[in-house]
Amino acid sequence: MIKKKSHLIFKIIISILFLIFLFYIIKPQQILTALKNADVIWVLLALLLLPLNLFLQSIRWKFLVTLSKEKVSNKEILSSILYSFSYSIFTPARLGEIGRAFHIANSKKDEMVVLAFYEKFFAFCSLMLFGLISLSFHASFYYLIAVIIVLILMFFSKNIAQHLPYFKKFTIILKKVHTAKIFVISLLFVFVYIFQFYLILNAFKPVNIFSSFFFISIVMLVNAIPITFSGLGLRELASVYFFKQLLIEPGQAASASLLLFAINILIPTLSGFILHLRPTHTKIAESEVQ
Repeated sequence: MIKKKSHLIFKIIISILFLIFLFYIIKPQQILTALKNADVIWVLLALLLLPLNLFLQSIRWKFLVTLSKEKVSNKEILSSILYSFSYSIFTPARLGEIGRAFHIANSKKDEMVVLAFYEKFFAFCSLMLFGLISLSFHASFYYLIAVIIVLILMFFSKNIAQHLPYFKKFTIILKKVHTAKIFVISLLFVFVYIFQFYLILNAFKPVNIFSSFFFISIVMLVNAIPITFSGLGLRELASVYFFKQLLIEPGQAASASLLLFAINILIPTLSGFILHLRPTHTKIAESEVQ
């Protein structure tokens, strides 16, 4: 417990330091001015993609859940995802998303945790792919080696899991996973996320869709480094650094990053907290006695 609190405090401190540095190089007034002048239509278009974002997460999670529990409602799947947002905002690399495993009633919790971890692994690797491919064009083609390694890890993940101390006892359930389906859904999810960022950038200044996709992918790769509070501060600084090549002003870049955070993280997280506050909210499901 003390160790977890220490990690959380460390992340909060690092986030505050990043934000202090951000506000040192960009005056808060610049961010406020950029937000005030943003084209609301583009922001609303990005917001309208949030349901698609959640839908892709839902079908990916439901596909995995049904490997262990044959019948599960769409409502339960979506609720478990929203619950997990309220956990993940406090955890490094958003590992709290694995908490969705405990909100599937009448299920084998050990299997659910493994499947949730497997889902998180594919989500992270898909993000890595977009970022590494972009880096190979922006910096060096040597990053393609890393791309190949990530692909190997993804498509041979079930074989690798058989040799890991904890996961090897879940070989039977993992063998049921259709890797290609999870891979495609994960790529689509990351693509939607990138497209949301592209739309938000256009709220401040028209940008080339191809160039922006490359730089957004790199920013998201940097944001995956689990050292701050849900990437807060680090993502904004990375946006300022890379988006200047799109001729986007620092205040605009930071504002775009904060808006993306508000749409894709804050809104689902608040929804998760509301579910917790409901008098009749779903309690963490108890494990079945096998």
